[in-house]
Amino acid sequence: MESSSSVIGKLWRSPSVGGNGGKDFSDINWPPAGSDQIFAQQAQPSEVRVRVGRYVDQVQMIWAHYELPARGGEGSDLESFILNANEYITNVKLTGDRYIGSIELITNQGRDFLFGKQTGTVTDLAVPANHHVIGFYGNSGRWIDQLGVIAVPVREQTSEPPERPQVPQPERPSDPVLDKIPRSGIELIKEFEGYAEALPDGRAKAYADPLKGWSLPTIGYGTTRYPNNVPVKEGDIITKDQSETYLIDHVDKYCRGALEKIPTWGRMNSNQRGALYSFAYNLGAGFYRGDNFESITRVCDSPEQWNDHRWVEAQFVKYRNPGTSVEEGLRRRRLAEAALFCKHVTSATPNWDDDHDEAGEAGDRKPEERLERIVDDVKGNQPVGARLTPAMDFNTLITPHITYGEFALYDEARRFQQDFQCKTAYEICLFLEKCRDHFGGNPLVITSGYRPPSINAKVGGARRSEHLYDAPNTGAVDFYIKNVSIYEVEAWCDQHYPHSIGYGAKRGFVHLGMRPGKPRVRWVY
Repeated sequence: MESSSSVIGKLWRSPSVGGNGGKDFSDINWPPAGSDQIFAQQAQPSEVRVRVGRYVDQVQMIWAHYELPARGGEGSDLESFILNANEYITNVKLTGDRYIGSIELITNQGRDFLFGKQTGTVTDLAVPANHHVIGFYGNSGRWIDQLGVIAVPVREQTSEPPERPQVPQPERPSDPVLDKIPRSGIELIKEFEGYAEALPDGRAKAYADPLKGWSLPTIGYGTTRYPNNVPVKEGDIITKDQSETYLIDHVDKYCRGALEKIPTWGRMNSNQRGALYSFAYNLGAGFYRGDNFESITRVCDSPEQWNDHRWVEAQFVKYRNPGTSVEEGLRRRRLAEAALFCKHVTSATPNWDDDHDEAGEAGDRKPEERLERIVDDVKGNQPVGARLTPAMDFNTLITPHITYGEFALYDEARRFQQDFQCKTAYEICLFLEKCRDHFGGNPLVITSGYRPPSINAKVGGARRSEHLYDAPNTGAVDFYIKNVSIYEVEAWCDQHYPHSIGYGAKRGFVHLGMRPGKPRVRWVY
């Protein structure tokens, strides 16, 4: 137990209260490295969560843009104290002997919040004036055995050095660059790199590197050289927008090329790519199949496990430098990257564009029963191939194993209206036959083909869905192959189909499509 407070750099740590059981924890590494100092000074606590019954079971500090780990057990109901705008914790009082019994928080706005009941001796942690509490440290097991707090000075209104005219004034990266580097990845990098050294007006001034001092002046989100290769100098000042621009430029130059060579890169959604951009920015872009990077390489090579959050998290968290002063900080970063990797991409943030379907038709009908019913009807028929017309019978074979009716789900309302629609369907059928042959001739089942606008809207199709077949060389089909892993089918199509693919394996289908210009496009449902 810590009997007195300690100060390292700008970080202050209180004495601790309680017993000696449980395992050590600290929201900020102690003793803190230079990077920990910067990390802590960016903290903006917004909420404190506590589980408390007979004793305090669990404590957790929430920052404005980051959740610190919950410490302790899972017992008792969760209570929360939410800080107002411009409010911060100026002092903490604790009770406890063997275990912590209560926590009292006092803020700069005169508010006082008590978790638990104060019985016995109340210990005032006496946080210094002009400091605010940003985290906890102590010991925990089933309960919080021992507890203290970590605080930093409230940000001062520092005077600004004169602005240096030689700092480059960059243009924003071109739209193609921003399109290729997911916003989620940039935001995660910014969160963990920190924005320093911030001035009251939001701009940043150069600071000494935590390890190398002024031999390596740094600014913004870790920039040491500007895009024109001019080194950062003491006294430089840049805006927050410039800081982000320099970060994006660095990521584009030193990370994007290596990451785009990962074989499954085209199958990843924007959040998965964003997580790997953060990982690469931190540990180097050449990690894929590199020495000591077997686990993260396995993540990249295992699309069938991308939805297994626990497995993905276990692989990411291995890269935390166990036993070092940076372990806790890296652990937080790896957990955040794993969470982003497993986060579903909503329709508001599609991976490539907004013309793929958020809701497929797989499961709406009984395609296998329909397939079995029509097998006898088409025996002896000869494929018509490119001679298909909208008026033909649904039992007409387009290619040896695929009928016209399958593209319409044997629904007259879905009958093609234009000859160019038939031509597109035939071209898609040629690839479907190759796929079917590759997987041993197992039956291929179409779950969605042509959708007129009214039906597309009814099933929740995208506004510009390829299923509309609304222009030459535009069309799509969703399908699976019986008795074959849908993930194997998806992977094979990804390697061999030259046009659009929607990765719908987790929903039970693969989407093959085509659009004007026939570009190679990929997205995840």
